Amino acid sequence: MSGQEYILPKDLVILSTSDLRGNIIDYNAGFKEASGYNDAELINQPHNILRHPDMPKEAFKDFWDTIQAGLPWQGLVKNKRKNGDYYWVMANAAPVFKDGKITSYLSVRYPATEEQKQFATKLYADIKAGKVGFPWTARPSIHTERAKATLPLLIGVAGTVGAGVSFVTTSSLIYLGLLAVPVVAMGYMASQLYNKLTLNKTILKGIEDINNSDYRLRINDNSELGFMMNLIRSRKAEAAARNYDQLRASQELTTALNAASTNIMVADKDFNIKSINKSLREMFTRNEAQLKQALPKFEAAKIVGSNMDIFHKDPSHQRAMVSKMTAPWTGELRVAGLVLRLTVVPIIHQGEKVGYVVEWLDRTQEANITDDIIRVMKDMNDGSFDSKVSAEADGVLKIMKDNINGALTQIGHAVTDISRVLEAQATGDLTHQLAPGVYKGQIHDLKNAINYATDKLKEVVASAVEAAQVVSEASAQVSQGATDLSERVQSQAAALEQTSATMHQMSSAIENTSQNSQKAAKLSLEVKSQSIEGAQVMEQTLGAMKAIEESSHKIADIISLIDSIAFQTNLLALNAAVEAARAGEHGRGFAVVAGEVRALAQKSAEAAKEIRGLIDVSVDRVGNGTQLAQKSGDYLNQITQSIQEMADMIQEIANASFEQSQGISQVHEAITQIDAVTQQNAALVEETTAAAETLENEATNLRNTMAYFKTGNEMLGQSVKKPKPALLAATPSSNPKVLAKPATEKVTKPAKASADEWTTF
Repeated sequence: MSGQEYILPKDLVILSTSDLRGNIIDYNAGFKEASGYNDAELINQPHNILRHPDMPKEAFKDFWDTIQAGLPWQGLVKNKRKNGDYYWVMANAAPVFKDGKITSYLSVRYPATEEQKQFATKLYADIKAGKVGFPWTARPSIHTERAKATLPLLIGVAGTVGAGVSFVTTSSLIYLGLLAVPVVAMGYMASQLYNKLTLNKTILKGIEDINNSDYRLRINDNSELGFMMNLIRSRKAEAAARNYDQLRASQELTTALNAASTNIMVADKDFNIKSINKSLREMFTRNEAQLKQALPKFEAAKIVGSNMDIFHKDPSHQRAMVSKMTAPWTGELRVAGLVLRLTVVPIIHQGEKVGYVVEWLDRTQEANITDDIIRVMKDMNDGSFDSKVSAEADGVLKIMKDNINGALTQIGHAVTDISRVLEAQATGDLTHQLAPGVYKGQIHDLKNAINYATDKLKEVVASAVEAAQVVSEASAQVSQGATDLSERVQSQAAALEQTSATMHQMSSAIENTSQNSQKAAKLSLEVKSQSIEGAQVMEQTLGAMKAIEESSHKIADIISLIDSIAFQTNLLALNAAVEAARAGEHGRGFAVVAGEVRALAQKSAEAAKEIRGLIDVSVDRVGNGTQLAQKSGDYLNQITQSIQEMADMIQEIANASFEQSQGISQVHEAITQIDAVTQQNAALVEETTAAAETLENEATNLRNTMAYFKTGNEMLGQSVKKPKPALLAATPSSNPKVLAKPATEKVTKPAKASADEWTTF
């Protein structure tokens, strides 16, 4: 036990019915509320689950003895709740008869007053302590025959009243309360006439209490009439308890409907409006002036009691349609600018339609907002973002309206700003951008993308302008360089023609030198033969001295010729070396040949010098031949050896002359190739000049085109220019190679070059 009292509502009526063994078989909502148990814990359970240990056992004995005797019982009872709390009630119990037999027990309880609680608490404590005895219920002395005769009439009266009250509804409660007065009065009159009893004040007070719907106090009269009146009081109390449940449920429903935001109307089967909840009344009051424009008879204050026909121009059509309704129906009513959605639910009881419940939903705001949104969306579809949702709205609709208008405003501003930027770009002005920090979400991303694209476009245009400037200047340089190169190539071609002619002359001279060398070799052989013969014909020396002298003079002439040839060869080799140096890489092989020719020429000169010395000696000796004839034999072998050496040297000269002839031929062929390449270069230079002029014109056109755009850096671009690109000079190799045929592959142009460096070509 918790020791905590549970305070019952003052108007609470507790009703329960138990079988003959005390098991609960029926109860009302008040009983369930007071006990704290749920349905599964109450039905068919013994009534003593509510027994509190403070109650004396004598009280329950008196209770059972009284009701089992067919008499009503009344007393103060302390009950126990499920959670251990307790509550006090004034209990009224009575047997329920059927065909003259007790079939069950009915108990009606009311909250006890504070005085009753204090009295019962002290009384039961004293009883349990043995201080006082229990006040047993008195047993009335009832005449059996008259009781049997009177009982059916009174029970019938009670049944009539109970039946009438059991079907009480909220709207007819007062009417049935008044009806109970004549019913009880008729029951009383019938019993009085039948029994001819004299009424005392106790009976009259009981009748007055019953007539006033006060069933709490037992009628303290032990007569037959008092017994019967207590039975009637118990049945009336039962009806009141059941009516309490219905009334409370009706009140809860009414309270719930009034608290609900849903607009509810209840009408009977003839479409008479029986009730409306608070929300619907407020809706009608709020729109009364507007509804009167279309419905002149409409009055919000008098809506209850009027007929639903006031809302229709053709009531007969609506009546016919609704009368056939067997299931909920939803439709839309447009009146006086209002859009109302009606949901009509027929109330069917035992297969018969007894009324209608109508839910009124004011969709005016929603419809107006929807129409406005459709209009705005159509304008958006047509490309206009200036429209706004202007219909009035509250709650979620207002949030949706504000969000749509906000989105339209942002999109409109974005489209306007984007159009401004793009129009400026169309006129070549790239300085406009979308303002930062204005937009959100994907529009913010679009703004960043457009600004980024504008920045990149400005960079591209600026780079193109700068590149056009550089290309223009570079093409001008290339054009000037190509012009200079063309002039130099022409000069080079003329020089090559002269060199080719000179080389042709050198080739002829070397060929003559070769022929003379062959002749000298032949003569040396003859001299050798003669020297051999001279050894044999020594005795003929004097006679032959003249011939030797003549031969010596010829040899001197030949030596002079050889010396001259060696000098010319040396000169030609020097010129060839100079030309090879000018030819650069292509003249390296020719320079080697020229060096070899120069060396051979020097050797030939030295040999010729030696021969000249020998000839001079020979001439002197011829002059002194007579004197030296005796010595000629001694020197004859030396002469033979010298002649042999001379023959070898002449042969070397002949071989060198042949090699010179071959080298000169190669030099001539190389010069011919150089001349051909020079002619090709001249053509390429002309093409390069034309291409450079075209490139310069295109660069000028590009600069003029890019000048259409404004990037904000025009002054900076004019004031700061990049240095002109220098042409890279070709560094001559220090290792010349033998000239070969020119390659047919395209030669890569140098990245940079200087015009002054081309003078060494």
